[in-house]
Amino acid sequence: MSAFRSPRERAWFGVAMLAVVAMQLGLFFYFGGAILFSDVPYAGLDFDTHITQAYRVVEGLEGWSRSWVYDVQLLAGAPNGVIFDADNKGWSLVTYAGKRLGLSQGLSFNLFIIAAHLGVVPLVYGGARLFRVGPWGSVAAAAFAVLYWNFDSWSHWCWYVGMIAYGLASLVFVIPLGLFYRWSDERRPWQLVGTAVTLALAHLIHPYSFFILAFPMLVLYVRAGPSLSLRGHLGVFGVVACVLVVNGYWLLNAARFWHYILDSSLFANTGPKSAVWDVLNVLVEPAATGIIGKRAVYRNLAITGGLTMGLVWWRRGDPRTLPLGGALVLLILFGYLGGATWLDQTQPYRNLLPAGFLGCILTGALLEHAVRHRVFARFSRGARWTVRLLCVPLVLLLVHEAKYYFVDALPEPARLPHGEKAQLAATGYPQHAAYDYADWNLDELAQWVKQADDGKGRFLVEGWSWGEQLAWKTDAQIMGGFIWRNLEHSWSNFFRRRPQGIASPKEWQQYLDTYAIHWVVVTSPRHATPWWDKNSVLEQEIAFGDFRVYRVKKRTRLIVRGPGRVNASTNRIEVFGTDPAKPVVLRYHWLETLRCLPDCEVLREPVAGDKVGFIRIPPGHPRDFLVFNKYAFPK
Repeated sequence: MSAFRSPRERAWFGVAMLAVVAMQLGLFFYFGGAILFSDVPYAGLDFDTHITQAYRVVEGLEGWSRSWVYDVQLLAGAPNGVIFDADNKGWSLVTYAGKRLGLSQGLSFNLFIIAAHLGVVPLVYGGARLFRVGPWGSVAAAAFAVLYWNFDSWSHWCWYVGMIAYGLASLVFVIPLGLFYRWSDERRPWQLVGTAVTLALAHLIHPYSFFILAFPMLVLYVRAGPSLSLRGHLGVFGVVACVLVVNGYWLLNAARFWHYILDSSLFANTGPKSAVWDVLNVLVEPAATGIIGKRAVYRNLAITGGLTMGLVWWRRGDPRTLPLGGALVLLILFGYLGGATWLDQTQPYRNLLPAGFLGCILTGALLEHAVRHRVFARFSRGARWTVRLLCVPLVLLLVHEAKYYFVDALPEPARLPHGEKAQLAATGYPQHAAYDYADWNLDELAQWVKQADDGKGRFLVEGWSWGEQLAWKTDAQIMGGFIWRNLEHSWSNFFRRRPQGIASPKEWQQYLDTYAIHWVVVTSPRHATPWWDKNSVLEQEIAFGDFRVYRVKKRTRLIVRGPGRVNASTNRIEVFGTDPAKPVVLRYHWLETLRCLPDCEVLREPVAGDKVGFIRIPPGHPRDFLVFNKYAFPK
């Protein structure tokens, strides 16, 4: 039976769907989406971290058929591709697959970002249809999701700053959930197979898909349990097995390196007060909710509509009430209260993003319900006019919310009568960032680093994004990158110890000596950091606008003492010209999978202030030897 009453209605539906798709495409390109269709990976903010992660995984797969490497370019040697990139597994595989298919590595990386943006409409529409929302309610949900994706401050911040994997996971989750919902009712084998495949992919995209989906899928299984045959129960366990098998390779690696794990609750961790700030559109916790003006009206509207639909379903005894309405409530509670539990490590504010998308779907169902049951027609004439009048300020409020992101497109305020320029944008507030995709590449600095790098020492880089960018653009050994990496190795980054770089000359020299730092790259403006020019252990070498490079006056070598030289690359540290009668200590982090050839042994050398320690080769080694990652774990 057709979902449309006539060919004319079907045609109008096609027009509506095209309009929604056009709206998403228009906003995608307005916010700089065209830059993603490039052979250069999109850089800046968190994206640089994800580029480094994806490129190392590609290198590991191509060179050793392994999804992780011992990365000599970051943090004096560290495992890359094991724990910190748990949110980058799918992204890395897409990058690798695209390259294998003949695309450039940069474009392959960008495809994942493009897929997240262009996936909003089909994923939300498809999820709504799986939840048995009609075509018009589903297209309304997709339209609302487009507005939510672009104009909610948390959603916009996620895809702008580089949390695109979680953004995509917050969209994709509705497909395995919808398929499992349909299977629990209809019991068609293809639905369970689809659940297994899409659920495994959702966890590859982001492991926190588990926290989004665990409750509603468990509810569906428990509810269906009494009527399931043995084959049905085995099928559900097969879905779980599929997820574990597909994700097992990285879960096993994460478990093996778990003893290096650090606190991850520094961001997106909020409390009950945050709900008040979100309702009032007040920015109080930028580390938790994003360094962007708070704009939560679209989210609040989606959640309100979703909760209302949940209440309608509950009153009508609809079987979707608990799995969908309950999931929405739980995601909201998780987002605002999860920080008071051990789940604070998951950065619980993230959960408001999938809550918003689920709210969009339920709001679409609410609109469909209101039209189908002629709810508005039952109102008195006065009530109908009241609703119409209230829609006017609501629309104006939504336009006002969206206007924040069009700051560059608004007219510039006229100059004052005496000729002075007003210190405000057209919005009435000081000019702020446009929060669109732009060119964040520092090619001039990267070229200088390539020329200056002789492989004998490291570059300490202030500004984690720029450190990551230099790590993927050059072969230099970078001490920097994301400051709060959740691995013990990150404490070797001076800017995790001293975020502003303010320390005594003695502490500075001790650090520079320990890690063989030869250059310090400062990325904050000179007027904001005047102490750099007063640092007695450094002297300025060159400047690139606000970026300055300082030369370390007293330099140490990558070998702690004795003769020898080092040539390091991914998974390999070649050492030449040493004294076989004396121990060799390399200023590289020890790792349990490292081995030494020929006829030598890798031991751990304690280092003050660094729990990981360095590599020590005891006496009796050859003059020339190789330390390499054998991928062999101690038994």
